[in-house]
Amino acid sequence: MKKIFIIGSGELGSRHLQSLKNIKTSLEIYIIDPSNKSLKIAQERYDSVNIEDNNTLFYKNSIDDIKNFKKIDIAIIATSSNVRYQATLKLLEKFETKTIIFEKILFDKREDYFNMSKVLEAKKIKAYVNCTMRMFPFYKEIKKYFKGDRFKYIVSGSQFGLVTNLVHFIDHISYLNGNYEYTCDLNMLDKKLFKSKRKSFYELNGTFQVNFKNGTQGVINCEPVGNAPITIQAFNDKVHFIVRESEGTVLISKFENDWKWEEFKYEFPFQSNLTSILVQDILKTNHCELPPYEFSMHVHLPHLDELLKFINLNSHIKFNYYPFT
Repeated sequence: MKKIFIIGSGELGSRHLQSLKNIKTSLEIYIIDPSNKSLKIAQERYDSVNIEDNNTLFYKNSIDDIKNFKKIDIAIIATSSNVRYQATLKLLEKFETKTIIFEKILFDKREDYFNMSKVLEAKKIKAYVNCTMRMFPFYKEIKKYFKGDRFKYIVSGSQFGLVTNLVHFIDHISYLNGNYEYTCDLNMLDKKLFKSKRKSFYELNGTFQVNFKNGTQGVINCEPVGNAPITIQAFNDKVHFIVRESEGTVLISKFENDWKWEEFKYEFPFQSNLTSILVQDILKTNHCELPPYEFSMHVHLPHLDELLKFINLNSHIKFNYYPFT
């Protein structure tokens, strides 16, 4: 029976677990979190999925509580960024792990990105980062219009967590673009640093701009007030699309159709739909559609480094780490 670990059973970890109930293959699943409350919520969410399954589940407070084997197939590291590096090292000290799926942002210290890269290479572990927009059917379908060409990509909304979501959007631009080399422009960011909804972490509002080597430009704007849903649009000389994921609505206009606007309905899946696909792909082919660790590391670091400089320049609080998750 394949063994799956989920380390961290908070909001995202519990959704990963929920999704695993969709897999037809019998799994041995270990959910690890020091908080009994988090473990209970995860169990309730799993039980709420009305599907018959043959999985065997174990809820543990520590990996030290697991003693009867040494090899696991997939580990999903769903902790917050400030403990993810140490949690991963602890896992790898005890268990031979074939594949890891990391949540983002990866880690809160720059050196941890490079140190983990060395660990993964030395242990020959395949690792991916959970930037899932590249898995959505619409974005896969539309990629052919953008790859290799410069385009503009604009995100707008309010109070959606600009910094915590930046890596999703930058990864998505990289996916459509076929390249991850970019620079940042923070001139339109609000200088006020404020506490995130997640304890011990911080956020910013305003406009963050990324400029890719081939001329592609991304503009991600988050307003500090209101409840405007996230809207994503991208356009070049071939196509223009506008996406409202929360409504499952896409507007698309193409040069080949004389730029006439058409509206479509698409399903934009939740994490509770996606993890089962990822895990099944990995178990079957030893591969999945998420960005590999090395690629994602290069997507993470440029904007995190610039954000750290920005907040240390403009805030009375000074940091020697990335205070984001």
